[in-house]
Amino acid sequence: MGTISVNRLAGLSLIFGPIIAFVFFLVEPGGLLIDSASVSDAVGSITAKSSNALLTNITNIAITLGLALILSGLYALMRNVTLQGNGKALVQMGYFMIFVGLTGWILLGGIDFILADAQTNDEIMASVPVYYAGAALFYAGGITLGFGGAIFALGLSTREDFNRIISLLAALASLAVMVFFILAVLSNDGRDTFISLARGCYVLLVIWYGYLGYRIMNRPDPDLWQ
Repeated sequence: MGTISVNRLAGLSLIFGPIIAFVFFLVEPGGLLIDSASVSDAVGSITAKSSNALLTNITNIAITLGLALILSGLYALMRNVTLQGNGKALVQMGYFMIFVGLTGWILLGGIDFILADAQTNDEIMASVPVYYAGAALFYAGGITLGFGGAIFALGLSTREDFNRIISLLAALASLAVMVFFILAVLSNDGRDTFISLARGCYVLLVIWYGYLGYRIMNRPDPDLWQ
């Protein structure tokens, strides 16, 4: 049985991980397509999740695995960059910021498992503080992810093996994610609008992750790994 190279597996992780996470973000109860509820509506969001408990659990399992695949792929990419060439410091710093942000979103998925169990009105009302704890992870994770993504992309823009224009556009999209999450935290009235804008920018990041996966998957593993 043959072995798969580190870079090829990392590339596949960066292609399929973001797609898996994004698709299940769309169908998560209380999200964009099924029993949609605004992020600021705690009771409505909890009700949507608990009314579709099985789907909530399935989607959050898939989202967790998708986000973990992104982290795995980016880690291998970071190791490639830090072995040789430019952008080492920026890419390494950016990766660990992304790691913190996506870890926050993974923990948010764990909180949704708890919210899905709230079946009665009393349980739903008692779960509101838990929901707000998850919302805090969502906002903090989004800010950190956006900042880390911008630094990571700027590091790649200094290298010849990654397209400079694409990297700079990814940095702008990541900065936009960070800014929209900051505005969502600072503006109660416009919170839901800013979250929607941040989610729109995340679509661009999904495409960027796929590009990174394509670039790395056909690259031979560094001699140090062989």
